[in-house]
Amino acid sequence: MNSKIVSVFLLVLLFSFCFASIIPYPNFVSDNFVSAKDQQVINDKYEDEEHNVEDNSTEVEVLSYDWFDFMDEHFTKYVTVRVIDIWSQTEYYVQRFGGYNHADVQTIDNENTQIFKQIYGGEWSWARRPVWVEINGQFYAGSTNGMPHGFSILDNGEGGHTCIHFLNSKTHGTKRVDEQHQECVSIAAKNKALLNEYLRLS
Repeated sequence: MNSKIVSVFLLVLLFSFCFASIIPYPNFVSDNFVSAKDQQVINDKYEDEEHNVEDNSTEVEVLSYDWFDFMDEHFTKYVTVRVIDIWSQTEYYVQRFGGYNHADVQTIDNENTQIFKQIYGGEWSWARRPVWVEINGQFYAGSTNGMPHGFSILDNGEGGHTCIHFLNSKTHGTKRVDEQHQECVSIAAKNKALLNEYLRLS
């Protein structure tokens, strides 16, 4: 009797093994299950994204081009540009209306006239100051004075126009290269890091 029971037990066990090898393992795992191989692929993807963070920040260059060879035609008449005073970190807007040895400009309105005047401590002055001039999204090294003179074409409270010099530009009266203006142009050209810091904070 015992041998029959053992034989039946062994037969059932053998049948179970054979049945299990033929019938697929039942899918008790949820649809959200991710295999180890797929999980590794996902992990690698996230690691790559973390180490390849897109950097949209770009540094601008300060360009210093010859007035007669480039700037006179590039800084066209009646175009409005942004001027940034280096030392005070102050910006204002001007329009070029003339000039042949350098750019004759005027602030675009009374508000910008007051900003410009405050850069000189509230008093007009012939003192030269280094500036960055933004034209069509590019920045150029320049130098300005703060004394309105001659005629004007805008009703902006300035009472005249001022001058912006660039590399190798000259005065209108003596037709010479002004050393102080050129020194300011050089200062503006060398301070790219200062401009980029200003642009990040503004």
